[in-house]
Amino acid sequence: MGFFDDLADGFRNLTGGVDEQLIATGTLARGEILSVAPSGTTITVMNSLVERTCEFVIRVMIDGQQPFEARVSQRVPEVSIPQLQQPGVVVAVRVDPADRSRVAIDFASQPPEVRLPESTGENSAAHILANGKPVTVVLVADQVMGIKNAKGDPVHALTLTIATGVETPYQVQVGNAVPASALPLVYPGSKLHAKLGAGPNDVVVDWAAGEVK
Repeated sequence: MGFFDDLADGFRNLTGGVDEQLIATGTLARGEILSVAPSGTTITVMNSLVERTCEFVIRVMIDGQQPFEARVSQRVPEVSIPQLQQPGVVVAVRVDPADRSRVAIDFASQPPEVRLPESTGENSAAHILANGKPVTVVLVADQVMGIKNAKGDPVHALTLTIATGVETPYQVQVGNAVPASALPLVYPGSKLHAKLGAGPNDVVVDWAAGEVK
């Protein structure tokens, strides 16, 4: 890389400009925005909208790999910042396959559906189903997340009320894989068997057990 390339990179980094080469050649991945911190740096090109450099913390999900967090400094239209600060916003990102610290938001692409690797250990769904405390839950709402588990079942964001099996009922939102056979059980008010792990948010619906009668 020559002197002028270095100079251009330095200016782009200073002003939050996107790395066009990374956008063109990086691995397409799914990114969940965890936080957005606007900076004091703005720029306007000709008569276009004012753009402000923001510091993003993003959970990056590449197909078949463990998710990881990345920090991205990138310029975005100032009018778009409130929307990007909403909880659960998902965007397409590009990742340098040789350096996962190099990540850029690709606003021109749709976030891809990704498959997560199989999880193991005490926080895995399999372990909680086998060893967790039996509880009953009431489904309040659900939303498909654009993610699949290692078996290929889509993961839903489920809002659940933990109704029985705990001292005081409470509400939680969790990500659970939903096999095709369980789709008839996914409706508001559905009362289901579930297992509770070590923490109050470690809830896995036991789809095989069906509805609570």
